[in-house]
Amino acid sequence: MAVSPRQRRARALLHPATGDPRRRRSPAAGRYPGAPPPRFSGGREGLGRRRPYVARGRRLRRRRLARHPLRIAPRPPRPPRPPCHPVTGLPDILDALRHAGLLVRAPEQLPAITGLTADTRKLAPGMLYCAVRGTVQDGHRFVPQAAAAGAVAALVEEAQAAPFPQIIVRDGRRAAAIAAETWYGRPGAKLELVGVTGTNGKTTSVTLARHVLSALWPTGAIGTLGAFDPAGAPVESEAGNLTTPGPIDLQATLAALVAHGARGAAMEVSSHSLDQGRVDGLVFRAAIFTNVTRDHLDYHRTFEDYFRAKAKLATYLAPQGLEVVNADDPAWKRLRRDGGHRRVTFGEREKADVSARNVIESGSGTRFDLVAPLNRAAVTLPLLGHFNVANALGVAACAVGLGLPVEEIAERLSRAPQVPGRMERIATRPCTVLRDYAHTPDALERALETVRPLTRGRVIVVFGAGGDRDPGKRAPMGEIAVRLGDIAIATSDNPRTEAPERILDDVEAGMRAKPHHREVDRRKAIALALQLARADDTILLAGKGHETYQVIGMVKEPFDERVVLRELGAE
Repeated sequence: MAVSPRQRRARALLHPATGDPRRRRSPAAGRYPGAPPPRFSGGREGLGRRRPYVARGRRLRRRRLARHPLRIAPRPPRPPRPPCHPVTGLPDILDALRHAGLLVRAPEQLPAITGLTADTRKLAPGMLYCAVRGTVQDGHRFVPQAAAAGAVAALVEEAQAAPFPQIIVRDGRRAAAIAAETWYGRPGAKLELVGVTGTNGKTTSVTLARHVLSALWPTGAIGTLGAFDPAGAPVESEAGNLTTPGPIDLQATLAALVAHGARGAAMEVSSHSLDQGRVDGLVFRAAIFTNVTRDHLDYHRTFEDYFRAKAKLATYLAPQGLEVVNADDPAWKRLRRDGGHRRVTFGEREKADVSARNVIESGSGTRFDLVAPLNRAAVTLPLLGHFNVANALGVAACAVGLGLPVEEIAERLSRAPQVPGRMERIATRPCTVLRDYAHTPDALERALETVRPLTRGRVIVVFGAGGDRDPGKRAPMGEIAVRLGDIAIATSDNPRTEAPERILDDVEAGMRAKPHHREVDRRKAIALALQLARADDTILLAGKGHETYQVIGMVKEPFDERVVLRELGAE
C-alpha cells in the first residue's frame, strides 16, 4: 500500500531514527545510542554544546517535525521506583558470590530472607546476617547473638557454632558488598555515579556536584552530611556519620535514591572505604580528585599508603570514564593514567583545562571567570573562602567533561546552596561567628587565611583535635592557630576514648611560641571567645562543622554550636 508524505512524517515521529535529537539518551553512556564516547577537547560532541553536532539537513528536519500537528507530547516524569528485592534473595546472592569467586560452601537448604545487615542491632526476624571483620570488632563474634535475634542465615568466613544455615565465603567484606548489591537490585547500575576523594573539599564538592549535574540528569548526593535526593531533601539512611557508608548501607542508600527519582549520584569516597572495599561492585562515570594532605595516618600508617588508597578510586572508573584531577596539587602528578580513561585537569596556579581568572573575594562569596578550552563565563559563587574556588573548579571540570555548557555551569554555581558547617556564618552579634569542619592542619590553615581578609578586627579561633586519630597532626594545628589567629583557644573536639587533657598537651606542643588559652570544656571555650570578642572581630569555631554531637568515650553527647551560641546570648 502506498504511503503518503504525511504518513511518512507521522511514522518518523513515532519511530525516531538513531541520532535524532529528541530520542531518549542511553542511561549507560549518557549520549545517543551508538555514538562513540565524547573526547574532552573538541570531537563530535565538542565543549560548550548541549548535544552532539547535527548536520544542517537534520536541523531542518527537526524544525519541520516540531511544527507538525501530530507532534508527540513530552513524556511525563516516571514515578519513583521502590527498591527491587528478589522473591527469596539467597539463590541470586549465591550466584553472584559464585561468579565473583568468593563462594566456598553453601547450605543445601536456602531459607527465604527479608533483608540483610552486618549490625546485630539492626537485625529483624528473617534477615541474613553478614559477619564482617572490622578494624575494632569481628562480626563473627556476634553470630550466636544474630541467631538469637531471629536471623535465618549467616554469611561468614569460618563456620560458627550457631543453629542456622551458614554461607562460607573467602572475603566477608567483599561478599557482604556483593550480597547487598544483589539484594537491592544493583542500584548502582541504574545511576550515573560521580565519586569525589581527597583530604579536604569532598563534602562541598559533592553538594556542588548534586546541584550542577542535575542539569544533565536528576542527581542525588551521599556523604558526611547524609543522603539527599535530587531536590536536596534528606533521604532516610542508616549510614550514621561515615563519609562513605558501609557496603550494605551504601547499597540501601543507592536504592533509596533510585526510588526518589535519581538517575545520578555524587558521593564522597573516603580512603577508608577504598581500602576496605565498601564501594566494591560500583562503576563510576567520573572521579574528582581534590587534594592530598596529611590525615588518617592512625589508620594508613604512612602517607604513601594513604595516597595509594585515595588513588584506588581510579580503578573503579568505567573503561572510558572521566578522571578530574587537581593540577595545583603536585601529589596527583603520580596518579597513574589508565589508557582508556579521559582526564580533565583543573586549577589556578598550574596550566589546567579548566581554571579561574580574576578571582575577587568578599564577605558574601567569591567572583571569578570560569575558563574552559572553548568558552568562559562569569561566576558569583555564594560560598566564603578561596579554597571553595578550587572545589567549584573541580565540579565545573567534571561537568564540562560530561558535556554541560560552560554558561549553564556558571549559572548553577552562582546559585549554589550553602554547605552546612563549611565556612557557615551562624551569628553576627556580638561579632561574626563562623563554623567550619577544619580538622586537619591544611584545612585549618585555609580557613584562617579565608577569615583574615574579611575581618577588620581580630581573628579568634577556637579549635581542637580528635581523639583516637592521628596524633601527628595535633602540634601542627596548634602552630597554625597561634600563627594565623590573633587569639587562639585550644579545646576539645571529639576526644573519644582518649583523655582530653592529654590531647591538649599534644596540641600545645605547637603553641609555645605565642600566648594562647587552654580550656578543655568546649562550651566554656566558646563562652571565653565571646567574652574576649569586640564588634569588629571574627570568631572561627573549627573542627565540629555540621556535627550536632560530641563523642566523649563511646557516647555521642548532644552538642550543637548554634544552640550553644544562642544559650550564651549570641545572635
